[in-house]
Amino acid sequence: VYLLCLHHEDFERKFDVDDPFVKQDLQWSLFSNETFEQRFKLKHPLGSTEHFGIYGSSNGVLCISDEILKPKSRIHIWNPTIGKYRTVPLSITDDTKFGYIALQFGFHPGVNDYKVVRMMCMDNKAFAVEVYSLATNSWKMIEA
Repeated sequence: VYLLCLHHEDFERKFDVDDPFVKQDLQWSLFSNETFEQRFKLKHPLGSTEHFGIYGSSNGVLCISDEILKPKSRIHIWNPTIGKYRTVPLSITDDTKFGYIALQFGFHPGVNDYKVVRMMCMDNKAFAVEVYSLATNSWKMIEA
């Protein structure tokens, strides 16, 4: 079991969090869950650590996307241990009318599948939910 951490290479370094060059020096690593020693340096699947957030993890698999979600934000499912990732296809929903978007990610053991749940809301409280299945590589709209 490992802990995933986004950190500066020099743990002891004192730095100004507003310094724009600090973010460029950040890296992903896996640390031992027991000793907290750094075990593996990881290469971010999209090449940059900036502007990405983690929207869930299950069994060591992560869901990452834009730090600030937008209607056409790309979603990626990443297994950092084996270094593979998949970019989720864009949704078929016309989501440009939604102002708020949230993501969740998890594993459904009953069907042995990883799922991404995307919830979208407009100011007038219109609401839509869709689910992506890694097994079928497709989206499904959840009806109210």
